[in-house]
Amino acid sequence: MPTPALIQAVPQPTNTTTTAHVHAVTRTITRPATLDDFDAVNELHERCSLETRFARYRAARRRLRLAEFQHLMHPDRSLTWVTYPDDAPHQIIAAINLVRTDQPSAAELGILIEDPWQSRGLGTSLVQFARDQVRALGCSSMVVNTASDNVRMLKITWKLRATRSTVDVTVCTE
Repeated sequence: MPTPALIQAVPQPTNTTTTAHVHAVTRTITRPATLDDFDAVNELHERCSLETRFARYRAARRRLRLAEFQHLMHPDRSLTWVTYPDDAPHQIIAAINLVRTDQPSAAELGILIEDPWQSRGLGTSLVQFARDQVRALGCSSMVVNTASDNVRMLKITWKLRATRSTVDVTVCTE
């Protein structure tokens, strides 16, 4: 059963997204995705283990359809970024997106990180980055739906000071 988490957005001075995010520990760069990244994002999916893809989708998806990727690229309803090693800009090792939900103030987080890049702090850094960007989508909170066995994501929400509410929603505030 998915466990929803609600992470409050960090107030930002403007209503524009940051163009890049650098994670010094893993020497990676995150930038806004473009339609040209479609093949590289699908290659990322294919390199990820079944366990990783299942944690992300609760299914064993190997790739995205072009229409799905185009939906993730529509700036009125979603923001999407890709991450690559600073010395290999064509090797996408992570994808992250925020998609508006049916709740006007919330965007849902999606994140996929290639297995060898996990457990290095990159996920926490990318979730914090997404939280910082959620206001650019016109939202005030970020929803994370994850299964109770997704220990990595649960640790990330814990690091962001999330607390469980009585309605099985986790809230993280500054």
